[in-house]
Amino acid sequence: PYHPVPLSLSICLWQMAINNIMSHWSRSNSENPTAQVTAKEALLSLVQGTEGKAWSASQSGWSSGSPLSVCQWEGITCKIGFNDSLSKVTSIRLPNAGLSGTIPTELGQLTYLEEFNLKGNLIRGSIPSELANLKQLNHLDLSDCLLTGTLPNRFESSTLSMLLLNENGLSGHFFNDETSPHLTSIQEIRLENNLLTGTIHSPTILQMGNLNTLSLSQNEISGVIPGYALGSLSNLEYLYLDSNNLVGPLPANLAQAGKSKIKELWVQSNALSGTVPATYERFDKLTDFFIDDNRLTGALTPNLCGPEINADFFNLIPDDAEEKNYCDHIACPAGSVGAEGVYPCSSCVGGDAAKLQNPYLGLRGACLHLTQRDALITLYEATSGNRSWTGDGDWDEFAAAFSGEGWTGGNDSVDESKMICALSGVSCDGHRNVIGISLRNRNLEGSIPWEIGLGLPFLEVLDLSDNYLTGYLPSDLRWTALTKLDMSGNQIRGVVPPLLCMIGELNANGDEDVFYCNRVACPAGSYNAIGRHGANGLECIPCYDGNPFIGQKTCTVTKNPNDKSTWDKGVETLEKSVESISITWQFALIFVMMVWSVSVATCCYIRYSNLRHNQRKYQAMQNTAESDSDDSDEEYDEGEMPNYQDDEEQPRKKHKSYKDPAEYEYESEEDALSPPRDLIENSIEIKTSYSPGSQLATDAEYESDDDETEMRRASFSGVDVRHNRNQSPSLELSLQSSSKYRSKSLVAKTMINRTMGYSIEQVSKAFSTKAQPLKVEDDSFDNNPRAVKQSRSSDALEVLTGMNNVDFGDEYDRGVQSDEEAMRAKNRRLKEQLLDIPMLS
Repeated sequence: PYHPVPLSLSICLWQMAINNIMSHWSRSNSENPTAQVTAKEALLSLVQGTEGKAWSASQSGWSSGSPLSVCQWEGITCKIGFNDSLSKVTSIRLPNAGLSGTIPTELGQLTYLEEFNLKGNLIRGSIPSELANLKQLNHLDLSDCLLTGTLPNRFESSTLSMLLLNENGLSGHFFNDETSPHLTSIQEIRLENNLLTGTIHSPTILQMGNLNTLSLSQNEISGVIPGYALGSLSNLEYLYLDSNNLVGPLPANLAQAGKSKIKELWVQSNALSGTVPATYERFDKLTDFFIDDNRLTGALTPNLCGPEINADFFNLIPDDAEEKNYCDHIACPAGSVGAEGVYPCSSCVGGDAAKLQNPYLGLRGACLHLTQRDALITLYEATSGNRSWTGDGDWDEFAAAFSGEGWTGGNDSVDESKMICALSGVSCDGHRNVIGISLRNRNLEGSIPWEIGLGLPFLEVLDLSDNYLTGYLPSDLRWTALTKLDMSGNQIRGVVPPLLCMIGELNANGDEDVFYCNRVACPAGSYNAIGRHGANGLECIPCYDGNPFIGQKTCTVTKNPNDKSTWDKGVETLEKSVESISITWQFALIFVMMVWSVSVATCCYIRYSNLRHNQRKYQAMQNTAESDSDDSDEEYDEGEMPNYQDDEEQPRKKHKSYKDPAEYEYESEEDALSPPRDLIENSIEIKTSYSPGSQLATDAEYESDDDETEMRRASFSGVDVRHNRNQSPSLELSLQSSSKYRSKSLVAKTMINRTMGYSIEQVSKAFSTKAQPLKVEDDSFDNNPRAVKQSRSSDALEVLTGMNNVDFGDEYDRGVQSDEEAMRAKNRRLKEQLLDIPMLS
């Protein structure tokens, strides 16, 4: 009476909607300041320990016994209501107030909070998610505190404009969720002097259309500068990326036409390489530009240099001084050095040779004069760490012999070049130039020094795989003659420097002028057996174990944990869709579902009622048939049915209209031996089918008790009047052995008896020579009462509709063809007699 799929879907939607409403109601209660904790209790959660009590004693309010309203406490601002309970705390401003403690989760109950400023206090711990989930927050300043933990990846306020968390110990990644609500409204982000890692996520940056200031200085951020994303921010004026581990070139598309409004650009103290793009001349409002202490080469374009850029360096120099060079205050040129990499600059001794040793802009400290010996000693010292190298101890002896001599001196008593070429893992050419270093699995620990790139210009092979190296891959290796580089199996972070990827023939790179960085090392989040893309087509495979290292050879999680089945994704999408609907629309959805559910229930009830009605009607018809059968009980002398043990022993009841052959009156003995005239005129061919193995009934067999019992056990299955002018009328009775539908056998007998005035025995006896056996039927009607009922109804209808056009065949034509009117009258009488049969009526 019902369809299971709509009903199941209805139940599922009902459950999700109710759960969502309940969760919304729960959140509404939790956001209500009076639902769980009062505003006073939330504010007093900031007072912690003895130090907190001492602090609160020196403040106005800030105690549970204070007679002042919370809106009158020191540093608290409210949106005033009709009474204190209806007033909403909108601002907590306590900068440099000497407050000590952690940020309590109870502050999440202040759902109207717009500003939270605890700058310069002794605030420890992490930033709770309850604070990041405040949806009205506009200004968050926790700079210069003692915060640790990870930076929240999402802030739920779509009005957050200032996020000041600098000068703390926050770790984790810079924002990489482009769906965070705060991105579109944020104007100032200050996260300098923290411990942030990872890369700058371009899709996230593109969402910050209102961003004016971005400060990520002095962190551990790696990768490249997303020039297009940052250059697309038309409101960006202050960009500070200095003192990180950024590699690659300065992006030319950072200065996009019509959008270049940057006033201050700090990128010093990274590992940037390449040259300074000429497009930076578009920064016509630029006042601060620092690029020193990188791996930048070339020269600055004159149009980029001017007195308005980094003007502070020239405050003490007269305007007419001849030595003034406006490009020097951006970075010292190649072949020179400065204390801070900018003006004043001094040239290195050695002319053009010195420029080859000091090719970088903005070099700090002292000029470089690196030899093979200096590069190898630096390698040994940088990778010794707390471990001792395994293998031969010749490196220890080598370092002891030449340590402490600086970058230029030498030990004349020792043939250093011979000793260098004799070191384990070192190979030289005929001129004793170091061309190969292989220190695989030697227990190295530390970072790869950039000096080997400038001190070993003939180096072709460098194998430092399967050690404990950390840090970043230096772009200075591009100055060597490398054809093979293997850094796999270590813990090196970041990305492969783009200029290192451009070295032709390095690890078979550059085939058909196509260069791939994964030929140097598999990027973070991937791996394979050799830690890099192989020349034989070995690809880097995705890895999901969370390791941020490049060149990995193993992986503990190879299947993406975020992958879900189609059903799970569908359910999750539906749940998110329901959650995203406002509460008004949720109630509207529930109303529609209620109407739909009532409609489904009504349809189910109607179907069920119809089914019950049909069942009762069918039962009534069966009862009527049984009552008609019971009318034959008057044939018994005492008026009661004998008590038979089973159905087979019980004799067949006779219908009251049944006429026994013995009662038929004959005029003469000759008439009794021949068929009556009216029976011949109304000749009917009786076809019977008995149980398997029975033969066609004869005169003697009809008189036997067994055959009579079999006839009585036969059940009426169907009636068919065949219309064919060339054949005699054939009324076919399909008789099937059964013990269930005995009353139907009586109907069949009655039908013959009432229609023709003769019993089955007489008709069969008269035409036994014509009778033909039918194919024995199965017991399908015994197992399907409804089929019997439908067959009876349809076949009876065929009798009624076909009787008017029956052609009685050749035998009848010989006696009555001359009088067609008599034939029509005969047909009408037959039809009237059929209408008196109980089954058909």
